[in-house]
Amino acid sequence: MRIQTLLVMSFAAGAMQTALAHTELAETVPADRAMIAAAPENLRLKFSEPVRLTALTVQRDGATKRSLGPLPADTAEAFAIALPTTLENGHYVVTWRALSEDTHVMSGEFMFAVGAEGSHDAHMNHGPAAAGEHHDDHGGAH
Repeated sequence: MRIQTLLVMSFAAGAMQTALAHTELAETVPADRAMIAAAPENLRLKFSEPVRLTALTVQRDGATKRSLGPLPADTAEAFAIALPTTLENGHYVVTWRALSEDTHVMSGEFMFAVGAEGSHDAHMNHGPAAAGEHHDDHGGAH
């Protein structure tokens, strides 16, 4: 009887951990902190589970944030969103927000540099490794 109880408790604990797992941003193109020669035509975001992308912006150092879109209304694991054709050389921060199928709101950011001369500035070296990090609707990092 004791073994059955332990098995049931173990199964329940595993099910709870699965239920508490959150969707994550698994991959971006350009990759976080990538230094690329020319501006890409679009951004690619791949999540670990389907989400609805609700906000996406790009900001060059010292410039105003630019909203990207239109964003798809449907949920998906992977997105390709066109970038403005006017991306100049410089360092960029992409900020995103998404809603998972279980209504969990998450957000994060990743960075890349266009036309970099091979040198890293403090912004590219000391920011968060955001492709693997997201914040829930209460502002906590996961």
